[in-house]
Amino acid sequence: MFWAFDASLESEESFNAVKETLQEGAFAKFVLWGLLSALAYHVVAGIKHLIMDVGIGETLEGGRLGAKLTLVISVILIVLAGVWVW
Repeated sequence: MFWAFDASLESEESFNAVKETLQEGAFAKFVLWGLLSALAYHVVAGIKHLIMDVGIGETLEGGRLGAKLTLVISVILIVLAGVWVW
């Protein structure tokens, strides 16, 4: 993704080449979806940890509920990212 960002800023031709690659390449879309999926899970888990730092959900029961909610919200975001990419 850093390569794509760097190449897209070089010139209009390289921007169009990167855009075409990301729009038509199934492998590129899969990689983009994978990166977005990892980012979505990381953000949701980070928010869960911030909530736990405030003192909410620190018990065993609260931790299990937080983990389940993290997975459910992440799956929803991952599916939405897949719909957006494809």
